Amino acid sequence: MVQSVRLNDKEQELLRKKAVELNKALISKGQQPVRDSELVHILIEEGLDHIEVTNSGKLTIPK
Repeated sequence: MVQSVRLNDKEQELLRKKAVELNKALISKGQQPVRDSELVHILIEEGLDHIEVTNSGKLTIPK
């Protein structure tokens, strides 16, 4: 099993922006901010159950 994942520049920037957005909300609620790596773990643990294959064969997480 893969122990590490390399993110491209676009993925890193998307992750950073989302972390900033979430951390602002957490801090406003008096909670501790999350690190980018913690956010990745949450995405994996929470998101894997939601991934689907479309009719065209694309992997997606429905909104």
